[in-house]
Amino acid sequence: MSQTIAKFVSASILTVSAATLPGLSTAGTSVVFGDPKPNVPETDCNGISYEWTVTLGKPARAGFVHHVGAKSWNEPPPFYTPPETGWTHTSNFVALELKKAAKVRIEISRQQGVLMPTIITDPTSGSPAIGYNLAGSKLFPAFSIWKGWEEEACEYTAHRYNNAGPIAWAPALEYVANQPNSAGWTTATLVRSLPAGKYTVAIGGANVSFCSPTDAACYGGRQGYRASISTE
Repeated sequence: MSQTIAKFVSASILTVSAATLPGLSTAGTSVVFGDPKPNVPETDCNGISYEWTVTLGKPARAGFVHHVGAKSWNEPPPFYTPPETGWTHTSNFVALELKKAAKVRIEISRQQGVLMPTIITDPTSGSPAIGYNLAGSKLFPAFSIWKGWEEEACEYTAHRYNNAGPIAWAPALEYVANQPNSAGWTTATLVRSLPAGKYTVAIGGANVSFCSPTDAACYGGRQGYRASISTE
């Protein structure tokens, strides 16, 4: 992601670095909108261009808001066929680091009112300006988890990923689990005990299973989500 685009996109982000509720520690907990290896052009094959970097102590909780493609976790045929039905560049990838072994709860919910910056022409000056559109609010969320971070693969040219197993172009990742959306949930939740270490989480939409292709507001476009990741 270029620095210019990153500035535009960051304007749409609501970030909570760590919860301050009683009994939860903020020590070692952070949320950063960006890659753990920042300012690296995607074309240089320096791994996944993570949208988020999240570090969690124990117990702790962190959250963030953004948007993904409606069908980004499960794109339909004929261009996307199993097992590679994830669309890399319309999903959001999270570089998650657990400082201690913990029971981890990941919860992805649809979110209304998420702003998406866009380039417009200023009607007065005729110069480029920043405008805003709203992301959709009809996400059917789903996500996958792998152990490790991918910092060397050519994600820039990898348009598809396997949402239920190893990713061919990301050999550094070891598949752990996923939470598909099998019942039209507006919130997808997974609780799993994990060792300390680095993990990759791919967040996307499974709208293809629940939206009519004639319903443009549900079947396509960008959809807002809220993520919560906690440890205990």
